[in-house]
Amino acid sequence: MYVVELTFECFDNTTISAVDRAVNGLMDALRYNGQVLGREFPMVMGDGQFHVRAVCPEKDSLSPKYSSPQVKQKLKQLTDACLLSPKVKVLGRDINSEESAPDEARSWQVMYTTYVHTCSPLRCGETLLPIPLYRIPATFNGDHKAEVKWQTEWQACDEIQMAGAFKAEHALWRKSRMPIACCSAKGGISVAVLNT
Repeated sequence: MYVVELTFECFDNTTISAVDRAVNGLMDALRYNGQVLGREFPMVMGDGQFHVRAVCPEKDSLSPKYSSPQVKQKLKQLTDACLLSPKVKVLGRDINSEESAPDEARSWQVMYTTYVHTCSPLRCGETLLPIPLYRIPATFNGDHKAEVKWQTEWQACDEIQMAGAFKAEHALWRKSRMPIACCSAKGGISVAVLNT
């Protein structure tokens, strides 16, 4: 994974709320396409510029060739907030993150996450290294929001279970049916529901 800084320059007078809406809308679209990871993107203002830091699966994750229709739309909407398209600076490799799986053929892949993972939930079956979501065909509506939402929900359940200080997690696990998803190398998703 790589830490990047996106710099948004103003080309005219604007408001903080307009910038906030536009930049956070873009960051959400990038997240749901798998181009940025995590849920929090600190934004700093200074001298007519706004800086956002994020973690990406690869050095070139923010390349336009990976942009979903939603990302392209949000980039166009930056002008409504008087912002230019962001300049991207790769700050370096995140030494606390896993590297992404090489972009090569795989015989199988699996959806896997825990509450401590911030990488892609899609893993190479042979190596268990994370596969950037933008490398596979979009699942619904042109992006990977469904996979990102699955990861977020699974992480929430895993955190409840790992905290373990109360009996609440036992009730959760007895009442729930947690889906496990496996994906073929062609991008199809099979879901199995396990009773616990």
